[in-house]
Amino acid sequence: MLEKNVERLIGQLLTLIEQGSVIPVIGPELLALEINGKTTQLYTYLAEQLALRLQLDPEPDDGLNAVVCRYLSQGRKRQAEDIYPELRSVLAEMPRVEFPLALIKLAEIRQLQLFVTTTFDPFLVQALNHVRYAGKEQTRVIEYYPGSIQDLPLALKDLHRTTVFHLFGKLDQTQSFAVTDEDVLEFMHTLQAHSRPERLFDALLSQNLMVIGCPLFDWLGRFFVRIVNLERLINSKAKATYLVGNQLAKETNLAEFLENFTLRTQVLPLASLEFINELHSRWQVEHPPEPFTNMAEAEHAAEALALSQLESLSPAQLGVEINEAPTMHNGAVFLSYAHEDQPSVMLIRDAFEKAGIEVWFDKNPEALRAGDHFDSRITSNIEKCALFLPIISQHTLIPKPRYFRKEWKYAQQRALGYPDNMRFIIPVAIDDTPPDADNLDEPLRKLHWERVPGGQCSLAFLNEIKELQRIYRRNNP
Repeated sequence: MLEKNVERLIGQLLTLIEQGSVIPVIGPELLALEINGKTTQLYTYLAEQLALRLQLDPEPDDGLNAVVCRYLSQGRKRQAEDIYPELRSVLAEMPRVEFPLALIKLAEIRQLQLFVTTTFDPFLVQALNHVRYAGKEQTRVIEYYPGSIQDLPLALKDLHRTTVFHLFGKLDQTQSFAVTDEDVLEFMHTLQAHSRPERLFDALLSQNLMVIGCPLFDWLGRFFVRIVNLERLINSKAKATYLVGNQLAKETNLAEFLENFTLRTQVLPLASLEFINELHSRWQVEHPPEPFTNMAEAEHAAEALALSQLESLSPAQLGVEINEAPTMHNGAVFLSYAHEDQPSVMLIRDAFEKAGIEVWFDKNPEALRAGDHFDSRITSNIEKCALFLPIISQHTLIPKPRYFRKEWKYAQQRALGYPDNMRFIIPVAIDDTPPDADNLDEPLRKLHWERVPGGQCSLAFLNEIKELQRIYRRNNP
């Protein structure tokens, strides 16, 4: 039997969901799975398997952060970067499991359109595709990571397609997902920087939030509740935030803080799965399950209409800032890359600058551009650069038009004017892409490549680039 106050709060939430004004923020507590005949939390399983792969003894109640901390404490040669490929392997080699029931029940509440997840696994997306699209991959998936430009493609009111936004990255072929507390801190820090996803934050600031099963430890809970409010918490009245989860019962300081300093933040003292069961059962009383229909076609039609209306507006009417390429000092090193690789490119930039190498790169390489004016600024920069470094990865092999290819082709034209023994274009591979890969220009295949895995530059490479830049500037004062 639920407390009357909890029943009242769930009733409030159901009314707000009916109005389409709730965004669920999903955490790992909802990921209860049957693995090898035993019910376990996905992230508990991942922590246990990661410990075994790192040759550590699993400990009771291990979390991923605890495993990584033990691993790093055993020697200086051990790097945090070791854990990301291991986790990819653990998840890829998991036994086949049924979808977490809590996610299935959330997916059946079809008024929920935009989901924000703090986890890096694919289960929420898979559950939505299973329930809403008969297993077809129709759910839009967006991931944020430090330095990225990923955002909602449309304002929330025009977003007629089920969308999952990975706030702390998702598990893919790059180190772009949060595993440790330090990772989460870095993600939260960059969410306050220039590259934060503005349309997503507009949605989070304007909508009521239902935060379920997130590990909101004291400092993170306070920070998260603050950044999704326009005003100081003690003054904010515009919207409500409902916090539910097992972890919250342990965070007495956080609960006391929220009770005293927030007007419309509600803490529901329920376990995550118990809350989902109650919310779902009460929703189904008013909304009996419907057989699968042409939901995908209806959503695509609505979104196509929204896009067609937006295309008729000017950038100024859309509130879009037209980006211009910043000017470059003569003799800088030009880094050209696919936007998906920005985290690795920023590591290269940081290493270059620390070594005293002046670098130029576009922080927003795939954004809306000011037409010919932007193109002329880019070509001018390529003409002034000492070295041109195309950053090669699997992302640069995708067979569709990309802006970086225009940069690469113009650099190849400029290179024709140099003698054969002079290095101007230096391809830099940040993964295991081979020179004979499809969709690579022939001139790039013939050049000597530098291998910089994940953006980690060797001292020898830094010294070589620094010396080439010095020679260029000596000959081109």
